[in-house]
Amino acid sequence: MEQQRRAAHDGWYHETQSSQQRQTPAVPCQIITTDSFLLGLEQKLAPSFRILLTQRSGLLSAGQRCYNQLFPEEVPLSRTQTLSLYDRLSSALTVAQVTGIQPLCSHYAARLAPLNCPDASRESNIRQTHLAQYARLLATQPSLINRQMLSQLQDVGLSATDIIIFSQLIGFVTFQARLLAIINALAGRPATVLPGFQHVEESSAQGFSLQPRRWQAYLPTLDIAQASQQQLDILDDCAEDGRDSAFYRLLVLDASSLSALSAIAATIMQPADSEKSRLQQWSAVVTSRLNGCLFCAGVHGHHYLQAGGQSRHIERLFQGKAGSNGLTTDKDPLVKAVQILAQTPEKFDAAALQLLLDAGYDHQQAVSILLASALFCWVNRLVQTLGDTRLA
Repeated sequence: MEQQRRAAHDGWYHETQSSQQRQTPAVPCQIITTDSFLLGLEQKLAPSFRILLTQRSGLLSAGQRCYNQLFPEEVPLSRTQTLSLYDRLSSALTVAQVTGIQPLCSHYAARLAPLNCPDASRESNIRQTHLAQYARLLATQPSLINRQMLSQLQDVGLSATDIIIFSQLIGFVTFQARLLAIINALAGRPATVLPGFQHVEESSAQGFSLQPRRWQAYLPTLDIAQASQQQLDILDDCAEDGRDSAFYRLLVLDASSLSALSAIAATIMQPADSEKSRLQQWSAVVTSRLNGCLFCAGVHGHHYLQAGGQSRHIERLFQGKAGSNGLTTDKDPLVKAVQILAQTPEKFDAAALQLLLDAGYDHQQAVSILLASALFCWVNRLVQTLGDTRLA
């Protein structure tokens, strides 16, 4: 069981090619409900569809735990953690708005409403502007974010730990939005798109291949010699090479969000070398290609082939012309469905889900494919924006 759980973790991120038992904290009362993750929308599904989510009890509890940690009722501030609850919720609302998922917008707007705005000083206004711009760009066009933009966050007072928390909460809300879109599709409801709403364009990134790449962090990573026991335990739990991974050593600056992300990934992804993982790995590759994440596309391209996938699919996907019409002509229904979810979650409805069902996938397979895509909409954003990759 332990080996299988680690293999599932390894399926969502590798620093190299060789590369939970946790307690859920008490849920604060009042604003934070027992289901601030899926907003209770899964309870409105028909029982036969609801079980597709409720049978993943680990996912629901891990998702709720992640929400509680990123958006608690109170946030104690310090020299290394300056991201206030107002900062967090206003950024989450920005991300929810650009995804176009109305229930999510309403939720974060309701949580934000009672809070006091920051002071109206010039410095505070500049900080809020930077946070909003960065959140919007990370949610819509992550491949455009560069090292200079991270430096600008530091210039307005964010510490390295703040930046990790900020990146994690944006990634989490993009993931949350797509889960709500999946629920909407399972419920058979049509999409409701606001007039003039702009969708996320496919990344124009080039250079996709199966060649090994190495990831390097833009920010200082944790010094293992100075790590707490909690940080060491979480690194060991994430992957066998967690202590050697620059990616994990950076994310563990906020240990609680890394632990929650790792738990969520473990409940979604099948072991990377399992034949059952083939569809999920293909979904991860397609999502990474759409988001412009060369690193994840290469790693999970290998996993897809190891699980019995066809190399011609990888070649066609990697060599496809990027741009607004990049993958829209692909005849693979899985590619089409994943593209809608990854780029236009507000348009993912029963008709989009039907693409997978008409192709012969059952509902359980379809949900598995879509959950993998939603997860990599989160993971891609961390890998792409917190560091850079070079061919090994």
